[in-house]
Amino acid sequence: MATGAQSSPSQIWHVLVIDDEQGRRAVALSAATYSIGRDPSNAIVIHSAAVSRQHALLLRLPQKDGQYTYRLLDGNIEGKRSTNGVSVNGQRCLSWDLKDGDQILLGDRVRMQYCIRWLSDEDFQQYLQSVSFRSVKAEVVDRRSTTLQRFDPPSMQAILSQEETTEKIEGVRPRRRHPLRLLFQTLWGRLRGKLR
Repeated sequence: MATGAQSSPSQIWHVLVIDDEQGRRAVALSAATYSIGRDPSNAIVIHSAAVSRQHALLLRLPQKDGQYTYRLLDGNIEGKRSTNGVSVNGQRCLSWDLKDGDQILLGDRVRMQYCIRWLSDEDFQQYLQSVSFRSVKAEVVDRRSTTLQRFDPPSMQAILSQEETTEKIEGVRPRRRHPLRLLFQTLWGRLRGKLR
């Protein structure tokens, strides 16, 4: 009969420790795949403008001994690579079979470390608390929801000055436009440019 004083048997835990703009956190890995990027629809959301919306993938690989490890792939599920790339242990790569202690760099700012720990449940909980653990499964992400992102539009004076300068160069008498309409036209043009 087991008593409360006895510790639970040890098992292997896979952890990804992430350092991004919101600080340090640890993610316990157990699923078959994880998408990594700044878009809220990713399984592991990275808070950094230097990271692509869908920057990388983690794929679980079974081992002969019944255990598993993870392979890191640069890019998304369709094979489109990230803009700023992935490095493991200082070496740029497209694919890497991760080992305990591997240092990962997404772009040039976000650092991660892949760790494998052989711990009891209690020891693992203490380990996670020491690196500010945050469970991926605890965060519910609704793919239909949108997130509010900070946007600093150019000042209205700069927009008006640009319009007036263009009209003077073309020899057309400057005409006053409603500032909101002008702002909308400028934003719409920029959005269309990004979608192309």
